[in-house]
Amino acid sequence: MQLGKKISTLEQLAYRYYRWIHATRISLSFLITFAAIRYFKLDDASWALITMLIVMGPLPYWGNVFARAVQRTGGTVIGALSGLVALYLEMHSFPAMLLWCGAVMFACGYLTLGKHPYMALLIGATLAVVSCSAPNDMQAAVLRSAYVLAGSLLALAYTRIYPQRAYTDWRIKFSQSMGTLNSLYEAYFSPRVPERPDLDEQLKEELDTVVKLRSYTGAASNESHLKPEVFNALQNLHRTVLATLSLMIEAYWSSRDHHLLIKNEPVLSDLNRLIPLALQSLQNKLVMGIPNNEISHELRKSSHALRELALKSIEGKEIETPFYAYVWLSLEMLRQLTALNDQLHTALFHPSHKHVFKKNPQQPDS
Repeated sequence: MQLGKKISTLEQLAYRYYRWIHATRISLSFLITFAAIRYFKLDDASWALITMLIVMGPLPYWGNVFARAVQRTGGTVIGALSGLVALYLEMHSFPAMLLWCGAVMFACGYLTLGKHPYMALLIGATLAVVSCSAPNDMQAAVLRSAYVLAGSLLALAYTRIYPQRAYTDWRIKFSQSMGTLNSLYEAYFSPRVPERPDLDEQLKEELDTVVKLRSYTGAASNESHLKPEVFNALQNLHRTVLATLSLMIEAYWSSRDHHLLIKNEPVLSDLNRLIPLALQSLQNKLVMGIPNNEISHELRKSSHALRELALKSIEGKEIETPFYAYVWLSLEMLRQLTALNDQLHTALFHPSHKHVFKKNPQQPDS
């Protein structure tokens, strides 16, 4: 996977309707597998169908499905072996079987609060499936275990056909959010706007979008091999930019006098060009795969000039707190956009920076 590769218009369309694609994949997978079971007259093969749907159903992305299938397979193997041991013990002593099952379930309950709760639950579930076979029927127990394993493998095989990736969807939604922030900035700070726009609801909706992006971290990290900390850092900056924008809006529109003072300050006028330019550059990086990083240099240069010129421009003037707040918030916005651009540029276009990867970036999942 090329982390900074351009996302085509067709891919963007496919990810817009990912729920339809996911539902179609599950439907076709069920029909094909069910038809094969009926054609070959496989007894107890419903366990393969159940496992396949459990693995595929709630998690449409390859990074989720692969991790879930690995846990499902590991939990199934351990649970199946535990079930076979339970059936063997039952042939000699039913109390011994109960004691063994109780010990395994105790371990499962303890491990469900650890790092791999899904695997722990599957150990217990598979133990229940296998141990409920007829006494002395070891063949049926082994067959059930095999069907559960087959279901996990089928889920991987079906999901592998035109796989949907959380990493790609994360890039698209992140880019869309940058576009929304750009639109909001221009709506609130355009010199042509005489009164404060009523867009508070859109700001709240955008905050919800930023928070929802965190749900992509696990799967996107598995697919790209970028460390989860990289995604968390980017999303923290993303949320901070939105918070700073909200505070800038309040300072800018706190009163008509403050609004006119800020609007007429020459040193601040360049922000109406630079901040939208930075947001557009981030949007292009995320979807178009444009590696140009000149915007960071321009942001740093403007930040330095703003700091120096703003201090000079207010000397000898009686200026109230909102103006100072707006200047400080503008400097913070420039700093945050610079950091966001630099970190995103490193993650997307610098595979040689191994500190951001969980393992060698030259060997990611294709």
